Amino acid sequence: MRLGGRHRAARNAAAAMLAAALALGARSADAQGWPTHAVTVVTPLAAGSAADVAIRVVTDRLSESLGQSMIVDNQTGASGAIGADRVARAAPDGYTLCGCNNTILGVLPNVRKVPYDPVASFRPIGMVAVLPTLLLVNPNLPVHDVKELIAYVKAHPGKVTYSTGGVGSPQHIAMAMFESAAGLQMRHIPYKGASQAAVGLAAGEVDAMFCAVGTVLPLTKSGKLRAIAVAGAQRTPLLPELPTVAEAGVPGYDYASWIGLVAPKGVPDAVVDKVSTQLRALLQDPATLKRFADQGIDPMFMGPEEMARYMAQDYQRMAKVVHESHMVEQ
Repeated sequence: MRLGGRHRAARNAAAAMLAAALALGARSADAQGWPTHAVTVVTPLAAGSAADVAIRVVTDRLSESLGQSMIVDNQTGASGAIGADRVARAAPDGYTLCGCNNTILGVLPNVRKVPYDPVASFRPIGMVAVLPTLLLVNPNLPVHDVKELIAYVKAHPGKVTYSTGGVGSPQHIAMAMFESAAGLQMRHIPYKGASQAAVGLAAGEVDAMFCAVGTVLPLTKSGKLRAIAVAGAQRTPLLPELPTVAEAGVPGYDYASWIGLVAPKGVPDAVVDKVSTQLRALLQDPATLKRFADQGIDPMFMGPEEMARYMAQDYQRMAKVVHESHMVEQ
């Protein structure tokens, strides 16, 4: 018996729905057994940076608990946009994840056009850490606290300089927020990375900078840099005597660089739940906490939903900073 057009269309639609259901069921079954082979964690962050170290500590521990290798692949081209886009375009099967920070998902998309959507292209898995950030000056500068720095900058308009790892870097964002909150204007000297920026400050090429503790702790302890405050809302256990910027004279100032894991949009719930559960456990483990502390990293766990809300808020906050500080590239 021949079928009419309407019946044929209905049969085709039913077949398509059945195929989709079978594919979804197969993917769900695969996800339950995930991972069955190595997982690639693309990180658009420089190898050896504090954020990269945090990702490597976490992936090392995940490899142990999941029973499969977690291979970290640093892909930093186009300020990290190439690595992030690689993950955004990857198959959502859980075998390609992204270890990133707020520069990649909050700052860079506001500074320039990127090929990925920082919200729609990714699914948050879990936040793992924040990097305590210090406000530092060259020891030859006659400045020993935040109020003295503010007074010095105002007494030398247009002459005081600061270094960063580049336009839109965490160091740039932190200083832009400080300038705005304190009513200052300093000269920006960008370097190729935070480590080079810190070395430039120690050499006296610039006067001040914000930088992650893990990057500058050796230079600080050796006396080549002078730390005068902590950028976040809380003091750091590594330098407990150091006040926060807010405590030291700029009320409300709070900058933190967060680090987390995300996956391509559409990754199965089973994968997200499994990794998130493991992250929560390992961030309470003394061995992980010691490795973090040794590198100047503070653990901070957030599950997928909480991380998604935090990322959305942080994106809006970074957009405001970027536009008010004229960081947008034409």
